[in-house]
Amino acid sequence: MDQRDQEFAPHVLAIHAGTQVKFPNSDNIRHQVYSFSPAKRFELRLYEGTPSDPLLFDKPGVVVLGCNIHDWMVGYIYVTDDSWFGVTDSNGQLKLDQLPAGHYAATLWHPRIADMQPVSGGELELPAAGLTQRFNLAVEAEADDKPGKPAPGGFGDAFHKAAHE
Repeated sequence: MDQRDQEFAPHVLAIHAGTQVKFPNSDNIRHQVYSFSPAKRFELRLYEGTPSDPLLFDKPGVVVLGCNIHDWMVGYIYVTDDSWFGVTDSNGQLKLDQLPAGHYAATLWHPRIADMQPVSGGELELPAAGLTQRFNLAVEAEADDKPGKPAPGGFGDAFHKAAHE
């Protein structure tokens, strides 16, 4: 879960419980990444060019990430026990390759779902020949009450230059 251009990249990361996640800092500034989520509570001070140890995410749930220094930075790690999972692309599509034939229950999650809790997408029977299935997820648009990323300015550039001279 990188910090790049003062944003989390990717914005949403889906992982299996028991996975270790690295938090590289690709920015030329310091970040202080934290989470108070029940699935994983932590705080990391991340400095430019200084790697930190990976963190183990061993409990299923939604982990909301923030940065104590840059309030507009918000990211998510979705930790699951499910065998098959993924994150949709920019078109809202997800392809699960080599999914065996069988009966499946789909679980859907999005940061703007009420209470940020996963919802049932229904059940499906996957034939041996494969299947294309469409799921619709209603997401309410919310007023964005988090601070916006500031416009580039001379102060930050001057500060960085002075700090590296």
